[in-house]
Amino acid sequence: MSRKRKIALVFTGGVSLGSFEAGVAYEIVKHIQEKNDPSLEIDVIAGASAGALTGALTALTIVYGTDPAILREAWMAVRLEDLLALSRGERSLLSGNKVEQLIAKYICPPEAGRIKYPGNREPVSFVAVVTNLEGIKYRIHTARASEFSIAAVSYEDLLKFRITGDFDKWTELRDAVRASSAFPVAFGPKTIVRSENDFPRASKYNFTRERVKMPYHYADGGIVNNQPLNRAIELVSELPDTSPAEEYERIFLVVDPAPPGEELWGGNSSAFDVAARAVWTIPRNQTLYKDLLLLEKVNRRVRWKNSFVAVMADIWNTQAIPQEKEGILDGLSREVALFKGEKILGIDPAEYLKAEEERIRCAYRNEIGRVHNRDLFIKYCYLLEQVADLRNKQDITVEMIAPRDAEKELAGVIFGNFGGFLGTGFMAHDYNVGRTYARRWLKKERELERLVLCREERVPVKINRKIIQKLFDNSVPLLVEDFGPRLFGLKPDVPGTEIGRLTLLRMFTVSLAKYVVNKSVSWTKNKLSFR
Repeated sequence: MSRKRKIALVFTGGVSLGSFEAGVAYEIVKHIQEKNDPSLEIDVIAGASAGALTGALTALTIVYGTDPAILREAWMAVRLEDLLALSRGERSLLSGNKVEQLIAKYICPPEAGRIKYPGNREPVSFVAVVTNLEGIKYRIHTARASEFSIAAVSYEDLLKFRITGDFDKWTELRDAVRASSAFPVAFGPKTIVRSENDFPRASKYNFTRERVKMPYHYADGGIVNNQPLNRAIELVSELPDTSPAEEYERIFLVVDPAPPGEELWGGNSSAFDVAARAVWTIPRNQTLYKDLLLLEKVNRRVRWKNSFVAVMADIWNTQAIPQEKEGILDGLSREVALFKGEKILGIDPAEYLKAEEERIRCAYRNEIGRVHNRDLFIKYCYLLEQVADLRNKQDITVEMIAPRDAEKELAGVIFGNFGGFLGTGFMAHDYNVGRTYARRWLKKERELERLVLCREERVPVKINRKIIQKLFDNSVPLLVEDFGPRLFGLKPDVPGTEIGRLTLLRMFTVSLAKYVVNKSVSWTKNKLSFR
């Protein structure tokens, strides 16, 4: 019998290229449901932006045994003409209300007619990465004095769910998917009321005694973490260890329809291209590189740690441990538990230490079985993990399913990855490409030298004009009715305050007049010089 493989799926952002991710998810889930590989199991899913919708649907499909074809149906239901139909009061280029209606239709308790398979009895942990526009202020404790801390603000936020057969937090799950998909400018932010208990390490700067709940505005999770591999790793470390004796291989599978590639950078690019690359492209692509670099270091340290513990278990029986050293180990264990349990996690330190010792007893049962003073050796292993920052860490295997050349293989890459919304044909094309790559991964076919499908057709000019006209129809009222009055509202300036809007308008008018005059003088001199 083959060794069991537990999969942690990571769905990245990609706007309409989420249909590629849906195709990948369909093939893998269908493969598991039809018992083609009983040793394969998905227990963790992390998603950002478009990947949040695909991730949530995948988790529900696994738990409830619904037909995975619902993934295709959901993505085929996204049409640009619907997104361009703004509702009254919406201040964005595309309709967030339409997206919410779509999410409500598919992120819900499954109908009996959709259930095709028995379903997975085991729960699936799901996390949606979102951008908190207000930011959460945290207190970071320094190493020298536990009483002193430094404040820092984080804009990356997480909405976690444990999806089971009796899952009942449907509204919260729909809000999480909607918030993570709020692509800047295209969709408006999503407001979610959060509790103080959601942020155990947050400073009271965010929450006061009178307000234990507070509304926050959320936008696309891809702004701060478009490839949330690190969040999937954290989620795995938080899983309850229900079967410590079970041997399995953990695989982190990243599904990325548009992975970063090597781009030649010339010096003749426009200022807009430079700004877009610096503000948007570089931070998004840097995330995965940092995660993989960290994993490379962690894997190496985990192997060293395991070898070190095995050697120390043999030494432990040959040398007696002085009584005073036992007291030092015991005191250090309690000090670490006090910091990690009470100040970081907000739980009783004694309970935290008890749970950690039980985990250590399971993780190192072979080495512990060889020593005499087992309780003291457990404290030693516990401290070793904490000092080396290797708590509950193991060798991490990361694999990726991605098109070899997204520009040639995927139809939705045009218009900044919004192209799939132009028609169901484009969306279906990318969905099928995802299915093909997933089948290759399941069969462990690595001969990916040839492209899956080559996209040769171009978007007709007629469709281009129609889409641009629709965008103008939405954006012009937005500028006139919203941004315009805010920027150029003729309100009197208040002395002693910041620069008023009327002052900004005067400055703009003066600058424009100077530009026109300078150009006129230059043009006149040029004309006279030729006479």
